[in-house]
Amino acid sequence: MFLKSLEIFGFKSFADRTLIEFSDGISALLGPNGCGKSNVVDAIKWVVGEQSARSLRADSMEDVIFNGTETRKPLSVAEVTVTISNEAGLLSSIDAPEIAIKRRLYRSGEAEYFINNTQVKLKELRELFWDTGIGKSAYSVMEQGKIDQILSSKPEDRRYLFEEAAGITKHKVRSREAEQKLEKTEENMKQVGGVLAEVKRSHDSLKSQSEKTLKYRALREEIFAAELDLHLLRLRQFVQEKDRRDEDIAVKTRERDKVKAEIDGINLSLEENFDVVNGMEAKLVEHQKTVFGLAVEVKGKQDKRKFLVERVGESRGKMQQAQLRAKGLRERIEGLREDEAEKEGELSSLRARLREIEKNIADFEAGIKAAEAGIRDNDAGVARAEADIAALEDKRAEARKRLDAITEDIVAQLDARLKESGYSAQERHKAEEAIESLISAVRARLSGKGAILEDLRTLRETAANEARDGIVAKAASDLAETAAQLEELALRYQDYKKTTPSFIDEFLSPEGIITKKRGIDREIGECDLGVAERRGRIAALQKDSKALGEKVDEYRRTLEDQRGNRIRMQTQATGAEEALGLLRREIAGQEGYLKELENEAFLEEKRLKEGEEELGGIDEEIADIERRGKELNAELERLEKDIALKNSDLTKRQDELKRKMERLGLLQGELERLHLGLAQTETEIRNVKENFSEQYSRDLMEFETRMFELQTPVAGLREALAALKQRLKDLGSVNLMAPEEYAEVKERYDFLSGQLEDLEKARSDLKRITDEIRDESAALFLETYNKIKKNFHNMFRRLFGGGRGELRLVDPSHILESGIEIYAQPPGKKLESIALLSGGEKTLTAIALLFATYMVRPSPFCFLDEIDAALDEQNVLRFVNLLREFGRMSQFVVITHNKKTVTGANALLGVTMEESGVTKVIAVRLEHSDGKTPAPVRPIDELDEEEVEYESGTELPPDDEVAGKNGPFKRQARAASRAEAIDKAEAEAEAIDKAASAEASAAAESPAGVEASEKES
Repeated sequence: MFLKSLEIFGFKSFADRTLIEFSDGISALLGPNGCGKSNVVDAIKWVVGEQSARSLRADSMEDVIFNGTETRKPLSVAEVTVTISNEAGLLSSIDAPEIAIKRRLYRSGEAEYFINNTQVKLKELRELFWDTGIGKSAYSVMEQGKIDQILSSKPEDRRYLFEEAAGITKHKVRSREAEQKLEKTEENMKQVGGVLAEVKRSHDSLKSQSEKTLKYRALREEIFAAELDLHLLRLRQFVQEKDRRDEDIAVKTRERDKVKAEIDGINLSLEENFDVVNGMEAKLVEHQKTVFGLAVEVKGKQDKRKFLVERVGESRGKMQQAQLRAKGLRERIEGLREDEAEKEGELSSLRARLREIEKNIADFEAGIKAAEAGIRDNDAGVARAEADIAALEDKRAEARKRLDAITEDIVAQLDARLKESGYSAQERHKAEEAIESLISAVRARLSGKGAILEDLRTLRETAANEARDGIVAKAASDLAETAAQLEELALRYQDYKKTTPSFIDEFLSPEGIITKKRGIDREIGECDLGVAERRGRIAALQKDSKALGEKVDEYRRTLEDQRGNRIRMQTQATGAEEALGLLRREIAGQEGYLKELENEAFLEEKRLKEGEEELGGIDEEIADIERRGKELNAELERLEKDIALKNSDLTKRQDELKRKMERLGLLQGELERLHLGLAQTETEIRNVKENFSEQYSRDLMEFETRMFELQTPVAGLREALAALKQRLKDLGSVNLMAPEEYAEVKERYDFLSGQLEDLEKARSDLKRITDEIRDESAALFLETYNKIKKNFHNMFRRLFGGGRGELRLVDPSHILESGIEIYAQPPGKKLESIALLSGGEKTLTAIALLFATYMVRPSPFCFLDEIDAALDEQNVLRFVNLLREFGRMSQFVVITHNKKTVTGANALLGVTMEESGVTKVIAVRLEHSDGKTPAPVRPIDELDEEEVEYESGTELPPDDEVAGKNGPFKRQARAASRAEAIDKAEAEAEAIDKAASAEASAAAESPAGVEASEKES
């Protein structure tokens, strides 16, 4: 078994996730028209990579997504998963015993492909099925329209069957890729060649520029050396001048220090006197400060007293305000506590309601489970009733068979017994008429005898004896005649009995056949009553299930409402808890604020008492300060007199100090001029260094040792520098970056030259690879074609009971592009094109071609969609025999309405639409009572296989330059080793191609490359 299961969801009419499990051998897919059987085939085609919406019977790919019904909403995604057994390693690209392939399409147009739940590209999915007979263009799915397409399409369009069977699909794709790479390589060679020509021009130009630039750089080095010597000589001059100025500054500094020492001695004497005067002045100032401080202190104490008076009043007011605020705050806290109790009650109510809602949710969930269990029980009851109905219908069918049999028996026995009895309807009618006439005569005579007896009774009273005797005589005569008539009636009755069959009593007796027929009728009636009673029970159970389903829906809606209420209640409870928390935090904050207010009132009361006590102390301090101020004023007058006497002595010493200071100023001026000259010299030195650094970006002090070694005079250096500059000027304009550009261009030129050689080698390799692929493909195709040709001929003879089927190449010189013509000659007809065949003959021809292909390379599974529709009973038997034979090597899933085809299946897959627009699948596995598979019924004698003429051909290369290679292709296929060589060569060519493409792109983006591209254009 290769195809294990198919899971469909949202694809076309599969609204629910549907799992179809396949069995080995032949499976018949059954169902009425329009129920979605072909959608299973479309799902297989779609999941293996079909991209054409038309082949899926849709206008656009989004149409395959379930579009909804009157009771269902459209889906937004379609998904199909096919599970394949790979134990035999048929799909060799994946090493896994089981492979799950999934395709998913969203209504937005986004598509996804998965292999074993790993997302892949469409190309990887198609490569997985190369040369297996599976795929959108392979022969694993054969539809009625596809058969017509095979037979009526162009000969070139029939090649895909033979190519898939030959296993050259991979080679064709690789050949096409190699040819595309070859074209791309040649295009890259043109680009690289154009760029290389442009780079060569730049290479030659930059080479001469580079040589000129090297001479220029050598002259620049010599000029630099000359200018360096000039800068060093100038720097040496400034350094020497700086040393001389440093020596002059040292002499003047010593003289200045001597004058300064004399000034310091005078200052010392003055300082001693100044210290005395300053001491007295300091004491004077101190007393003044003390007096002023006492005045300030008095003022401060008075201000403080005023401040304390204000603070005492303010503290009294704050204390009263704090007491009032604390009272209001206590009232607010009481109100908040009442709100807290109310919120707690509300929260408790919400929690109770939440518990009630939780209980309701649990009750509804239990109700839903109970209702669903009831629905399941009802479904089981419906299944049992349907099983009983099936049994009763089988019993009724059996009874009807017995009824038909006994009815035929009654008719047969009745005919036989009537013939035995010699029964004749005419004789019977005559006997009946005679008996009826005799009975009428006897009845008339007897009525007349009654009248005679009445006359006798009357005559006994009045008439004479003579008259009575006459009447009696007449009556006796009539009685005698009546007796004779009765005798005749008895004889007639015996004759009538002979004409009436006696075996009717046997038929009508309790043990007779009619009674048995009535018993069978009663049995059929009882079966009908049982079926009706069970159908009524099914209707009641379905009605009950519908009511339970409605109740489940109502419970679910109510459950959703309850869940919404639960969320709202939880939200409200959470909000109430948060509000209660905020309220409690506010109460705590207000209580803290109340405590602060109480503390504040206590502190203000304490400050009030302290302020009143402090006021009394300040009044005493003010009186004491006024007394001390009077004593200090007397001391100040005495100090002022002593200071005046000391100041006259200090004036003489200050005049001498003035003369010394003038001398010191002169010396200081000379020092400043010397320092200014030194600074100028240092500035010149710094400028020389900075100019050199700015001009050459180097530090001049790197060459300090050379500065003291120079012996060349400045004039000689200037003359040499002028000569070097003249030589530099004679060189003219120079490309300073030419050597670097030349090195870069040379490297690029060498690289492009190497790349061009690599591209030429890659082109030759790709040509060789393309030729080898074509040769390999031609050999495989020709070998497979001849096998299919032989198989087709023998399969055609087997299906038609003779005749001849023939395949021919349209163009044997180009077998890889040649079309394939199909000719058919049914028994008794001439060889003709298949377009002239009837519908059934076309179908048999296509079946012969399909199974001839399977004999060469069987597909692991095959879906056949009503291809037996045009076949008669005899041909259907042949078709079923072939299916049974090939069912041993492949899985077949047959969509059919033919009962003969169904009898050959091992399993049945029923497709139905219980709900309008929604497909469901039911699988049934068939087993024979003896456990054996029935042998195929052979409607015709076996035919011996016939050999056909081997058809040879050639594959001319597409390039006329290699016409010498034309000739018969006789080399045998070596697919495995050739494929490895091709893969390796393609990998090398691809790597070279990528490198060349990158270089060509980079070259094309450069200015030279753009110019070359423009010239090439």
